[in-house]
Amino acid sequence: MFVRGLGDRYNVTLLNGFAIPSEDPQYKNIALEFFGTDIIQNISVNKVFSSSDYSDVGGASINIISKELVGDRALSLDLSGGVNSAAAGSDFLRQDGSGYFGFANTSRPSDNQYNFPNSLNPKEVSMPLNHSYGISGGKSFRLGENNNPLSFFVVASHSTDYSYTEEIVRNTTTDGTIWQDQTGDKFSQNTNQLVLANALLGLNRKHNLQYNFMLVHANDQYVGEYSGYNSERHQGSPTYMGFSRRQQTNDNLLFVNQLLSDWKLTNSLKLDVGISYNTIKGLEPDRRENYFSLKEDNLYDLTRSNRNKRFFSELKNNDLNAKAALTFKLKNRLGTDNSQLKIGYSGRFVDDKFEAIEYNFSPLGMPSLSIENLDMDQLFEQNLANGQLTMTVGDPNSYHVTKQIHSAFAEASYPLSKVLTGNIGLRMDRVDLTVEHHVTHVAPGKEAIKKNYFLPSLNLKYDLNDKNSVRFGASKTYTLPQSKEISPYQYVNISFADQGNPDLKPSDNYNVDLKWDFYMNPGELLSVTGFYKYIVNPIGRVDQGNSAGLLTYDNISDHALVGGVELELRKNIFNRFNSEREQMNRLSAGLNASYIYTNLRLEVLNTDPRNTGLEGASPFLANFDLSYNYTKKEKSFVASLIFNYFSDRIHTIGARGFNDIIEEGVPTLDFASSYNFNKQFSLKLRASNLLNASYRLSRESSTANENVILNEFRKGQNISLGVSYQF
Repeated sequence: MFVRGLGDRYNVTLLNGFAIPSEDPQYKNIALEFFGTDIIQNISVNKVFSSSDYSDVGGASINIISKELVGDRALSLDLSGGVNSAAAGSDFLRQDGSGYFGFANTSRPSDNQYNFPNSLNPKEVSMPLNHSYGISGGKSFRLGENNNPLSFFVVASHSTDYSYTEEIVRNTTTDGTIWQDQTGDKFSQNTNQLVLANALLGLNRKHNLQYNFMLVHANDQYVGEYSGYNSERHQGSPTYMGFSRRQQTNDNLLFVNQLLSDWKLTNSLKLDVGISYNTIKGLEPDRRENYFSLKEDNLYDLTRSNRNKRFFSELKNNDLNAKAALTFKLKNRLGTDNSQLKIGYSGRFVDDKFEAIEYNFSPLGMPSLSIENLDMDQLFEQNLANGQLTMTVGDPNSYHVTKQIHSAFAEASYPLSKVLTGNIGLRMDRVDLTVEHHVTHVAPGKEAIKKNYFLPSLNLKYDLNDKNSVRFGASKTYTLPQSKEISPYQYVNISFADQGNPDLKPSDNYNVDLKWDFYMNPGELLSVTGFYKYIVNPIGRVDQGNSAGLLTYDNISDHALVGGVELELRKNIFNRFNSEREQMNRLSAGLNASYIYTNLRLEVLNTDPRNTGLEGASPFLANFDLSYNYTKKEKSFVASLIFNYFSDRIHTIGARGFNDIIEEGVPTLDFASSYNFNKQFSLKLRASNLLNASYRLSRESSTANENVILNEFRKGQNISLGVSYQF
């Protein structure tokens, strides 16, 4: 997720006002694709901050309000099926070790013996069809003499998606010499389940209690087969050529529990109290890596130097949030009811524990072999039995990150005149972040960040007339390193390895916004915003420039500048309504476009200072949608065409003689439509990634004017057809 050029670490996602962690522990923010229209009541994106908001943010705060029951009862069923154009035409491979619902077999070998439960041989899927189904429903009741309302609403869904990509994977030295040049076939399967439940109780029209529950299970697995030149991993080959297969599963389970209460104590005093407890279990069970180095006559040796391995890791996250706020209604000279004083407290307490272990295999005098139709299980079992292959267990790796944030805030909203309204506040945060680590290649240690923040905010709104208003916002926030960025565990991937940095410092963000809104007609808006950010100690991903392709994280400068202009337009091209026929016919368009400028003076060890930009900041962003809506009595038809584009942006900052790695710009085009035959039955057609543009990472040589493609692939188009029935 990128907002105004600021990526995952700079944004925060909220569910019903509470911060929630990602379903994938590698990221800070949950994947928004889980939140379809059937579970969202509304969603707000706040790019201007006030003192009652979370402070660990620099780009935007995205607050998702989960759906509640509308009416007395509801029940609906959804079913869809589809294909990925690339996966449908491939001999699709799927690894062994997880069932239909994606729950992986996480068993490790007993007594350090070779008795793994999962096979090394992937299986072929004859019909890789995407599919999903779900059910939602609820009911309301009246309790007691006062007819207190009680309502329940539940959504549950399952989906499985397949994709296939043909990849190019390269890596170079600083002068552009290629030391890795491989092509690969990657077969990916994503299996997800979502359960969201809501219960709401109203007491005497003054007190509301609400409980929210969410479960997200996400299993992402792939089989990747890569062949070609790799002088670092195929040194046993006279030509540095070889073949590798990587089978990886990430099986993640997120639970969210929220209890909220709002209580009207008097006509002018309101109390809001809430607590949220979230848990994540992130598993990478039995990652299987097999390397073969080409010898001669199309025969291969099992690669030495512990290249062949099986890997298990587990990350457990506990995340407790609590908040309380008192709101006092204030009288003002204008006699309006939009004056108030809010004081409150919020706390967030996060505990991350990570453990990993590797099983390494080394050949001893094994003969060369052909890899065509090779039975990997038989190869390993036979050679372990005859002593020509050994298995050793690596030292355990672990880290423990704790984060405690205590916050107190006060803010006041007051109309300064009939046309000018102000909001001013102050937030005080006490941050205590500690990382303990015991990993290979780094001495065991314990580092801590302890800091007090005083965070003022000011927001003003000036109404020029009924249709025009100007808004101004200024605030200070901060950005803390993520657990993976501050923990020095080294994670090895196909082309790169990344390792955290326990010496990272948090960033301070100074934010200024000036916005003009023009409300042309109901549902129509023209908005222009200028924004500026001054970021102290910005964090960035850095290429360390070694033979392992190691990426790490660093405070890449003493400050960075971010500035830009954002345009938003929502306009009806035509909007016709006939009340006698109960007929509506509308064509509307929406545009959001941004120009973003970022600049910093790179200051990284063993690297010549130079000017560069922030990681992930595209100079140009554009999102455009065109929607047609036709309704006649109970029948309705909606069709939308959605275009998105981001220009070239920095993926990784280059250091030690390397230039920056660039993620090249990508246009995407999606189509979505639905037809309601009546109030009960509807049909949906969706087509995504219609342009099927290439995703590329590239880097220029430091000594020659040559651009090298480091990674390239296409995702393929997805087409699905679905039906929905409401009882």
